[in-house]
Amino acid sequence: MLGVGRNDMLCEICHEREATVHNTEVAGDVQKTRDLCEQCFQATEPARAGDLAAALKAGCRYCGGEPYAGGGSPLPSPTGIHRITFMCRPCSQEYYRFLDHKIPGFVECARTATVTADLIAKMRACDFSAILTEVQDHMNKWVAERGMR
Repeated sequence: MLGVGRNDMLCEICHEREATVHNTEVAGDVQKTRDLCEQCFQATEPARAGDLAAALKAGCRYCGGEPYAGGGSPLPSPTGIHRITFMCRPCSQEYYRFLDHKIPGFVECARTATVTADLIAKMRACDFSAILTEVQDHMNKWVAERGMR
């Protein structure tokens, strides 16, 4: 999960500039979080920094609105790559409301960037790929019904 925002935290690399890029990755049961300034993010991950700039410019992946929350696209592109994308605030709220209905506790995990053993067990017990496909279909319909595009 990759986020961009202001929170008055110093970059963990240079310890001088404000950390505005926050990256949380989960591999198995291990969670790793990095808080970097824009310059250190660009220096350590130039490909992702370019993807981030393009994603910010593109806006919300559902309606094109102002970017609010972002990260790796939940479903890979046809090439198998998970691209960085953003959602506007209304789409983000609906997206996470829907996911929390399907996987109770998911929103709390996303909000706190904390993965619990209970949530991991719930995710392993469900067909996560099917839920992600379902949420994409739901969001496309939700945006169309509201005429947001």
